[in-house]
Amino acid sequence: MKSIAVVVIFLKIISLFEGYVGSTKTSFEHHIRADLLKNYDKKVRPVLRGKREVEVSLALRISRLVKVDNKEQLVVLDTWVIQTWRNEFLTWNSSEYGDLNRIHFSPEEIWVPDVALFNNGDDKINLAGGPTKFVTDISVNDKGRCVWSGPATFKANCEMKVDEWPFDEQTCELAFGSYSYGKNLLKLKLFKDKRKFATRFVKSGDWEITNITAALGETDHGNCCRFNFSEVVYTLEMKRKSLYYMFYLFTPTSLLTILALSSFLIHVESGERIGFVTTILLAMTVFLLLIPSFLPVTSDGLPILGINLQVTMILIAAILFANIFVLRVYFKEGTPPNWIEKFCSFGNFKKESRVRRVNVSQADSNYPLALKSSTTTGIEMPECTGTPAFVQPTKVQEFTWQRVSAKMDLVFFVIFIIASSVAYALTFG
Repeated sequence: MKSIAVVVIFLKIISLFEGYVGSTKTSFEHHIRADLLKNYDKKVRPVLRGKREVEVSLALRISRLVKVDNKEQLVVLDTWVIQTWRNEFLTWNSSEYGDLNRIHFSPEEIWVPDVALFNNGDDKINLAGGPTKFVTDISVNDKGRCVWSGPATFKANCEMKVDEWPFDEQTCELAFGSYSYGKNLLKLKLFKDKRKFATRFVKSGDWEITNITAALGETDHGNCCRFNFSEVVYTLEMKRKSLYYMFYLFTPTSLLTILALSSFLIHVESGERIGFVTTILLAMTVFLLLIPSFLPVTSDGLPILGINLQVTMILIAAILFANIFVLRVYFKEGTPPNWIEKFCSFGNFKKESRVRRVNVSQADSNYPLALKSSTTTGIEMPECTGTPAFVQPTKVQEFTWQRVSAKMDLVFFVIFIIASSVAYALTFG
C-alpha cells in the first residue's frame, strides 16, 4: 500500500510540474486568439444577422502635404487614417481570461473593410486601401470593437486650374469608400473626433492648407449594382505660396524689361543697341520655356505669370523694332521734310533759319571806304581811312536726321514706359 501511495504522489507532482511548464509557454492572449480564430472565416461580414450593414467610422488626418503636381494634376499627402467598426464574432468574457480586454490581430487574419481612395493616382497600386495600403495591426476589445489606425500616403487625382498661377488656390477632393459592399452591407460614418491635422503635422513650403471639410455621400460605380455605395469625401482647400515664383521669375523679367527700355539711352554710333536688345529677347525666351514645365497641357486657361512673360516678350520685340527704326533714321541722308521739322518743334527744338545772316557795323554802314595817299616810301599807296565792314556769321544749328532720331529716342522711351506700366497693371490687376 505504501508503494501505491508513493506512486500516486509522484504522478501528481509530475502533472503539476507539466501544468506549470505549460503555463509558462502560453498566455491568456494565446487562449483568446485560439478560441476566436477557431473556425473563423475572414470573408464573412462581422454581423450575426446577415441583413444588417456594418457601420465603419472613418477619419483622415493630414500629416504633411508632400506635393502638388500641377503638371500631372496630382496631390500627394501623408496621412493618418483611422477606421473603427464592431466585429460581433470577436467578443469574449474578459473575466475568464485574466481580465484581458484587448488584443491585436493582423489584417490578414480577420475581416477588414475594403475602404479605399476612389480617385487614386498612384499607378503602382490598383487599390489604395485595405491590407495593401494599411499594414498595421487591428486593436480589438472584448466587446468586439475594432480600431484600425496607421499612416498612409495617398496620391489623388485632382483637376488643377492654372489661370491664376502662381497666385492660384486649388480645391482637391479625396473620396473614400468600398468597391465591393453596397450601402446595404457597409455604411460609412464620420469619426467622432473632428481633428483635421495629425499631431506631428509638417507645414509645406509651397502650399498652405486653408480648410478641410468632410461630407458623407453615395456613388454608383457606373450604375453597376442595385444599391449605391457609401462614401466619405474630404475636400482640401489649398493656397499656393507665390514668393518663390515671384522672386525667380517675375523679378528677373522685370529687370530685363527695364534694361530693354534703357537701350534708348545708348548712343546710336556705339553700334551696340541691336545686339543688346536681341540678347535680352533671347533671355526672355529662356524664361518663357520654363513655364510649361510647371503646368499641365491645357487650353482651358492661361496662367497670369505666363501671360506676363508673353506681354514682356512682345514689348521687348517692339523695342527692338523701334531701335531698328531709330537707327535707319539716324543714318538717313538729306534734309528732313518740313512736316517732320514742325512736328519736332513742339519739343525742345526751336526752328532756326537756314540762311546765313551778315551783320555789318552800324557805325560805318553809311560810309564807303576812303583812300588816302601815302608817300612814306615815295610811292603813292592808297590807305583805308574808313571803318571796314566785317562779316559776322550767326550761330546756326541745322535741323538734321540725327536730331530727329534723338527726338524719337525720347518719344519711344516714354511710350514704352507707359505701355509696360499699363501691361503689368492689367495682367496683375
